[in-house]
Amino acid sequence: MPAKKIGPEFMVAETLVRKTWEFAVDGGAVGTVELFEADGDVVLTHFHAYVKTTCTSGGSATVALGITGTTDLFVNTTEGAVANLTANAVLKPNALADLPTRLASGSKVLMTIGTAALTAGKIEVVVQYMAA
Repeated sequence: MPAKKIGPEFMVAETLVRKTWEFAVDGGAVGTVELFEADGDVVLTHFHAYVKTTCTSGGSATVALGITGTTDLFVNTTEGAVANLTANAVLKPNALADLPTRLASGSKVLMTIGTAALTAGKIEVVVQYMAA
């Protein structure tokens, strides 16, 4: 799944974008999924993820959500444990998340699947940003 480009569309406007990871389309192998890529320096002002369909795993899968260089900035592997990825769950930035935060051109918002593969599920990731 290619990363969705995000970038400065208007100099003073904030833009809300969403992207959905879905096991049936994107697979669930252990590794990193590139969700968004900055097409110019931006400031992320909001983040959340919404579990649309319960995630399952044959093991103890984890999901971390973050950015290039800090892959668990928003959701760490404890918060993103498969047991917490139930339908209608809202994953909010953890207490250590530093929002707003700068995302340099070419940097990415990432979802990292760890420990074991996911075997089902659907997660919508939402970010709000503005030009830096």
